[in-house]
Amino acid sequence: MFLENEYGLVGSVIGIVSMIISIISTVGFYGYVYNKQFFSKSFWKIIFLITVIDLIVTTLYYGFEDAAEQGELIFATAFTFIIMYPLLLGLYRYGFQKKNDNLA
Repeated sequence: MFLENEYGLVGSVIGIVSMIISIISTVGFYGYVYNKQFFSKSFWKIIFLITVIDLIVTTLYYGFEDAAEQGELIFATAFTFIIMYPLLLGLYRYGFQKKNDNLA
């Protein structure tokens, strides 16, 4: 199932890695929203950076595969970042907030 799709093996690996990162990011976003501390702040700093890199890579990889024109790629990239902004902001605040903020 994972080895055969329209993008081939590389697309499958990117998809699997992206899914794992998304699950971890969702846990971090949950922790931020409900004010619960999972793992350390440095862990979430690293996850934030990995999530941003993953978002850029997957958007550009699948965008270049699917977009017929450069305008479509720009629109898809901008739309993706607008939709993902709350997650990225939550992860940023979860990992980079001050030490004196109260998290359970």
